[in-house]
Amino acid sequence: MSDNWPAELLADGRSLRDVGGGVRSALPSSDAGAPYDRTAAAYDRLVRSRLYNRAVWSTSPEAYVAFAADAIGSSDGPLLDVGCGTALFTAALYRASRRRIALVDRSQGMLARAAQRIGGRFGAAGPALLQADLFGLPFRPGSFDTVTCHGVLHLMDDVPAVLRALREQAAPGAGLFASSLVGESSRGRAWLRMLHKAGEVVAPRSAAEVVALARAEWGERVEVRRDGCMLFLTARA
Repeated sequence: MSDNWPAELLADGRSLRDVGGGVRSALPSSDAGAPYDRTAAAYDRLVRSRLYNRAVWSTSPEAYVAFAADAIGSSDGPLLDVGCGTALFTAALYRASRRRIALVDRSQGMLARAAQRIGGRFGAAGPALLQADLFGLPFRPGSFDTVTCHGVLHLMDDVPAVLRALREQAAPGAGLFASSLVGESSRGRAWLRMLHKAGEVVAPRSAAEVVALARAEWGERVEVRRDGCMLFLTARA
């Protein structure tokens, strides 16, 4: 792969424009992106809290980092992280990796914070920060040896469509990695219901429901691990 990465992976008719801060966008100039732009800093402060993760979700930031490390270590080829957010738990791993990594989010504000953490850049080897829609990714199908989607499924109404979109980006035999909050404790269910009423997440799902959806789209050999209310899914394309 040349230094024109990841532009060489773009589908015909797709392009990227510089929006500053180490970020390029595949969205039309009329599309400002996701509303998380103004809440990126607050999101970071909450989600990085070990106390919050333990008290509410019965899990820990270390579990998120370990899952991301598994994804990074699964292959040597290009990796796509869809819904990367601010790279709060992945930045150090991505900085240390020799893989070609494309980080995608719809929020320019989230990506700007991710770029600061990672030192993202476009047109050179290393992590690239790209603003794009999950359902309109600019790459040719089958371009990546690993496709990840951390902590996004509980934000989406149509999980099967998300899983199909991720699989489309995966080369044959590529690793597929996704995680989701699930209502596996009374406290976790209560928080998910509260967040749902606030419009932050979709209606709570159980681990069994998410696993069934994943196996319907990714095959019966989906591997499942759960840490508290965080469900981790792994499969091969």
